Amino acid sequence: MNSESSAHASARASARDSTRASAYASWDASLALSTPWVEATHLGSVISLATGDVLAREGERHSYFYLLRSGFVHSTIQRSNGAEFLLEIFGPGAIFGEGPAFADLPRPTTTRVVAPATLSRYLPGDITRKFSAMPELADSLIQLLGFKNHMIVEKLAGVASAAPKERVVDLLLRIARLQSNSNSTLTQESGDFHVDLTHEKIAAMTALSRVTVTRTLNSLSREGVIETRAKQVIIHDASALRRLHYRNS
Repeated sequence: MNSESSAHASARASARDSTRASAYASWDASLALSTPWVEATHLGSVISLATGDVLAREGERHSYFYLLRSGFVHSTIQRSNGAEFLLEIFGPGAIFGEGPAFADLPRPTTTRVVAPATLSRYLPGDITRKFSAMPELADSLIQLLGFKNHMIVEKLAGVASAAPKERVVDLLLRIARLQSNSNSTLTQESGDFHVDLTHEKIAAMTALSRVTVTRTLNSLSREGVIETRAKQVIIHDASALRRLHYRNS
C-alpha cells in the first residue's frame, strides 16, 4: 500500500471511530478528511462573520459550501411547532453545505454562527475544475458525503436524546483540545485548563438554556472536575472530565 492509500485508509478509520450519533458527528468526520481543504488556502474566498450571522436558511437555495477555519456554527431545523431543533455543531476543520450546493437543492437546515467565525467559501463549479489537478479534494468530499448519509438517522436520534451534561462536557473537552493546540483563549497552568466562556455562550453553543448550563456546571463543580468563575470555566481534571463524558456517551 502506497503512502497516499495508507493516509486515506487512516482517515477513513479515524472518521469511523470518532463518528457517533451526536451533534458533533459531521465535525468529527470532517476532521479526519478535511486536511487537503485546510492546506489549500488558495481556493475559494475567506470570509469573517459575527455571532448571530446566518449563512443559509432552511428551504432556501444557497450557492456556496464552506470550510470552517475558526469559530463555531450551528445547523438547525424547524419543527412543526416553530421551535428550532439543533442538528449539528461545527467547529474548526468542519466542511458543511457541500451536498445541497453541488446538487443545487434547497438547504435542509439553517446554519448560523454562534461564535465569531472565519470560513473558506467555495462555489461548486470552481472546485469541480480543480478535481483533475487535486483529486484528493474529490476523494475527501465523496467520503464525507458517504459518512453523512450513513449518520443522519442515528444523529437525529442521538441529538434528541443527548443529556445536557453530555452536551456541556463534550463542548468543554473539544474547546480544551482546540484551544490548547492553538494557544489562544485557553492557557494551561499547573495542569488546569482555563476556558474563557460565559454560561450564556455555552448555552448558545449547546442549544441549552442558561439555567440548564448553570445547573450542569454546578454539578460538575461539586464533582471537583471544574471550577466556574466570572466568564470562565477552569478544568481542574481533564482526565476525570473525559472519563465522565465517555461513561455518559
